[in-house]
Amino acid sequence: MRHVPWVTIVVTAIFFVSWYGQDLLHQAFVSGEGLANSLAQFLLLCVLGIVAALALLEWTIKFVLRRRRARQVM
Repeated sequence: MRHVPWVTIVVTAIFFVSWYGQDLLHQAFVSGEGLANSLAQFLLLCVLGIVAALALLEWTIKFVLRRRRARQVM
């Protein structure tokens, strides 16, 4: 469990529990209006892409730091 991007997971959970995240999810999947539905789904995909990029960045930073610490020990 050391390789999990915990910071990204916590920030994402806080966003989706917040009012903005709940409204985005409601507009994307429950809204009866087609235009609002399409726009909200696009925004949701953008948010998920940003979350994926942040998770990759966090994992890369952890990997580089772990590798540097291992070289310093030797």
